[in-house]
Amino acid sequence: MIVAVRHAQVQNVHGVVYARLAGFHLSETGRSDAKALADALASSPLGAVYASPLERATETAELLGAPHGLQVRPDERLLEWSFWVRWQGLPWNRIRERDPELLRAFAEDPAGASPDDTLEDAGKRVLAWAEDAERTNPDGLVVGVTHEAPLIAAMILGGGGAMSGYHSVSLAHLAAVRLLPGPPELVDLVQWARSC
Repeated sequence: MIVAVRHAQVQNVHGVVYARLAGFHLSETGRSDAKALADALASSPLGAVYASPLERATETAELLGAPHGLQVRPDERLLEWSFWVRWQGLPWNRIRERDPELLRAFAEDPAGASPDDTLEDAGKRVLAWAEDAERTNPDGLVVGVTHEAPLIAAMILGGGGAMSGYHSVSLAHLAAVRLLPGPPELVDLVQWARSC
C-alpha cells in the first residue's frame, strides 16, 4: 500500500506562507503527533519512508521511520506546489494586498491559476512518485510525506475528479491518503495498523 501523508504541524512564525522556504521545523505539537503516529505504526510492515526535501516533511518522515530503522528517501516530486513560492515569507494576511487578482483567480479556478506549474502537474508528480515507490517496494506499507496542495491534487486527479473541487477538500496535518491501490482515499493509518 502506498500512502502519502501531509507533514505534521509546523512552528507558527507569525502566520507566514512557508511555501518552499527552508528552515521551518515541526512544532512540539507536530513532533508529538508524528511520534504518536510512528508509535501506532511501530508493529506494522512499514517498508520505506520518502519525503519532500523540506525540513517539516523530512522531520515527520524521520519520526515515522525511526521505529523501523528506516532512512528517509528524499524525493523532489513530493515538494510543495511552486504556486505558493511567489508569497513565501509573507504573512498570509498580506497576500490579498500584494496580488489580489492572482488570489481571485486561484479562488475561482485553482487549476488554471498557475500555468507554469499547474495544480494538476503537482498532483501528477505525487502520483508518479507513488507508482515508482510501488515498483521499488512491492511489499508492505510505503509512506511519502508531502504537503497539502500536492496531496489534495493527487487525491482528486487519481480519483478522476476535477480540480475545480480543490477548495472543497482540506487535509489536516498527518492526514493520510492511500494512493495505491487506487482510487485514492483518506485512510486512518492508526486503524489500519491495528488491523495488521
